[in-house]
Amino acid sequence: MTPPDESDDLRAAEYVLGTLDPAEREAYRRDRAARPGLAAAERAWEARLAPLAGAIPEAPPPPGAWARIAAALPAAEAAGAAPRRDPAPAVDLRPALRRWRRAALAAGALAAGLAVFIALERLPPAGAQYVAVVNRGGALPALVVRVDTRAGAVQVRSLSAEAPPDRSLELWVIPKGEAPRSLGLLSAAPATRLALPAAERARLDDAVLAVTVEPPGGSPSGAPTGPPVYSGALLRD
Repeated sequence: MTPPDESDDLRAAEYVLGTLDPAEREAYRRDRAARPGLAAAERAWEARLAPLAGAIPEAPPPPGAWARIAAALPAAEAAGAAPRRDPAPAVDLRPALRRWRRAALAAGALAAGLAVFIALERLPPAGAQYVAVVNRGGALPALVVRVDTRAGAVQVRSLSAEAPPDRSLELWVIPKGEAPRSLGLLSAAPATRLALPAAERARLDDAVLAVTVEPPGGSPSGAPTGPPVYSGALLRD
């Protein structure tokens, strides 16, 4: 079976996290049906995050919600159900639905961040791969980043990160106990591919990725000019 490429793996990660919009999810399902490698990537992501699923409390719907929905369906009267003499006022469930969706997405982002603490089999540094979900203080993911040390490549998928007008977003790797090192500027496109310097390929264990807002063209000093706006730990894949 042909393994999925990096973009397929990122799509599978976003599908499991629930960050794809409806059109993207439908396109993903069509591709998954024809490509076993994509389905395998999805199962791998589900297995990574499954141990943390029990830590997320369920969010039950409001009391009586299903009864009101069932009573409002046209099929109820068609099946001979007696009409209600004193119908309950209509309840707009859309705000609750939005809250549940936000909670589910936040839980997915939290699970991805906490997955760095899962004990995984260590791979040889020459061929190691890493992944990070980069966000702001537990909010929904801003970026999904995949690092392939063998190919010397950093692939970044933007989910919600945006640069202010006339500014640039710069991606940094911060090895444990060391100063930040620039990996390059993020483009305005949904995906950015950056080169991973050879000197950084064996220094990614326990490293953190961070994004800062910089002048156009990047930091003039080679160091961040401001605090990170997004950050996330690298997880060995």
